[in-house]
Amino acid sequence: MTSKQDSKSQQSASKETEQKHQQSGAASKAVAPDQGSNNDTQALDSLLETLGGDLTSIDTEAALGAIDEWHGTLQKAKEPAVKELANGLKELKQLLKGGKATGHDIGEVLSHIGDQTSDIAAEADKGMKTSLQKLGKQLSKAGQSLGKAEDKEAAEQIESLSETLESDLTKVDTDTAIGAIDHWYGLLHKSDNESLQEIANGLKELKQTLKRKTANASDIAEVMTKIGEQTTEAASTAHRGLKGPIQKFGKLLSRTGKSLG
Repeated sequence: MTSKQDSKSQQSASKETEQKHQQSGAASKAVAPDQGSNNDTQALDSLLETLGGDLTSIDTEAALGAIDEWHGTLQKAKEPAVKELANGLKELKQLLKGGKATGHDIGEVLSHIGDQTSDIAAEADKGMKTSLQKLGKQLSKAGQSLGKAEDKEAAEQIESLSETLESDLTKVDTDTAIGAIDHWYGLLHKSDNESLQEIANGLKELKQTLKRKTANASDIAEVMTKIGEQTTEAASTAHRGLKGPIQKFGKLLSRTGKSLG
């Protein structure tokens, strides 16, 4: 026999479940205000096509325009899930406009937005469910691919530097060497990682040493050895695709520095 208290508990649980479903349904409607509209589906299909292409070739202004359009729709919603998604888009816009974000930074936010979209899609109406699920997966995939693409490009550049160190350094033009140092300093000194900032400072010191007319081989050797040790240490916290090339480069720097000394 069911007591009045048990009956009240069941009614309360049923009401809570119903409220959650209503919130989820409202969230999916906020993402796609008109479920039967071809415009919503076309907009999602267009976004999916863009995400399936080469993200490195996408015009930043066009990307910001698309983000503004979606953020303008989502920020009006009252549902927590949709508000969180709108905040993710806002963060993505700030990263793109800042100009300092790495592929990994942008990729992490894209993947997070993808997960949020997939969560909303799980409760979406039939008309938009498939498109939202595809969008969520594609966003997550795009986020991961950005990080991998950045790692691949950096690995190729590091391999090129390693080849230079393995060649006859007496034939390396000083201006060419300084140009390479400037490139890597420009990338590393923006980082929040203390190890990478140390390497950037070491590169700055190496550039100053190379430009000094009174510098001798032992001066250059000392700085190169120090940068080599810092680079090898930094490799331990690098992304998997970069760990090997960075370790190799660090060891070559140290070895080259010692040979010059």
